Amino acid sequence: MSEPIKKLVFARKEEPGLLEKLGAAYYRHLGKKSGTDSIPNLTIDQLPADVTLQALASNITVFAAIIAFAIGALTTFVTVWVEWTYHSIFAKQDYYILYGSVLALMLVVELTVLFWLGLKTVYSLACLIGHYQGATDSAPPVDDAVPNILARAALEVPDPVIHYLDIDPLKHLSKSKLFLVAVLYKAKVLLTSLVVRYLLIRTFGKGGARTAFSWVGIPITDFWDAFTLYKVAREARLRLFGHKLAEHLSTQVLTDAILTQLSPLAREGAVRAAATMMVLAQHYHPNMLVLLMRLGDTFQFQEGCEYDNWEDFLSVLDKVALHERYFLLDLLSVSAAFDGRLSRLEKHHLPEAFKELTDVYMTRTHQLSAMLVSGQLHAAKELCTLDFNPG
Repeated sequence: MSEPIKKLVFARKEEPGLLEKLGAAYYRHLGKKSGTDSIPNLTIDQLPADVTLQALASNITVFAAIIAFAIGALTTFVTVWVEWTYHSIFAKQDYYILYGSVLALMLVVELTVLFWLGLKTVYSLACLIGHYQGATDSAPPVDDAVPNILARAALEVPDPVIHYLDIDPLKHLSKSKLFLVAVLYKAKVLLTSLVVRYLLIRTFGKGGARTAFSWVGIPITDFWDAFTLYKVAREARLRLFGHKLAEHLSTQVLTDAILTQLSPLAREGAVRAAATMMVLAQHYHPNMLVLLMRLGDTFQFQEGCEYDNWEDFLSVLDKVALHERYFLLDLLSVSAAFDGRLSRLEKHHLPEAFKELTDVYMTRTHQLSAMLVSGQLHAAKELCTLDFNPG
């Protein structure tokens, strides 16, 4: 009699922050308000053609970017107008009190509207692909279900550290690099504005020109607000389209009938394929978690085993039957594409697994990544065949 499968523990290292909680709550509120939370989610086959999905997703993205551009222009204009009008009229102390108050107020207005716009945008994209219900059977637990995933995308909140199979996607990434990237990202608007102002002043003069060049901040802020919303919509599209594809794989491709055909070692290899891609991608991408959790549900795991070790995965590939190796390579290729990009480590290590089939599988991986980013769900589905055949 076989030993029962032990339920794997899924846990966040940290509780959701205030922004994520507010964002997820508002996302669920939108579903209840519109009545979509009671509508079953659609499958890929029930969605419109790829060309329609792409056109509508692009329209939603462009509209959000235009609104963000206008919000950035309006709030920055008010701040610069106060500086331009009252800098030479008020006493220094009174001026700085007025300017600081207006600056703080406009910042609150700008961020509030941008957060609201980001959440409305990701909700619109979710409705576009028929993802109405916030929680599904294939999703992670409630603190990392779709509303939280999309709230983090909308508010640009980093994905949390997840405890699952003791996988550590950040094991090859230095903490100092993570900190530096975060600081530079948050300071991008301020740094750009200051650099442009400095160069203009050095080129065209000083004195009154300093105040005149304050107007330079308007187009800079406009650009970054629009670009930020564009990135938010792009990441939300990737997460939603990837999540829809991950659901398809979990329910329609990785069926019990398919998984029972695999030997115990090949099942371990399937878990390792998804786990190692998380490490090489250096990211807890939620789409990859959905796939990994489906594989973990049918796997008899061992405590203290490094399932995210790349060398161990290569060893498994050499030991399984030939048709199982092709299955694992298919799964590896699909897993690598789920976050929409290939990291430096993935580009370096994937050929070690693909070997003589490197060109075929790398082409497939790049194509699938591009399809997810552009929203070609039907075409991406056709590339996600796991059929025990090479390529």
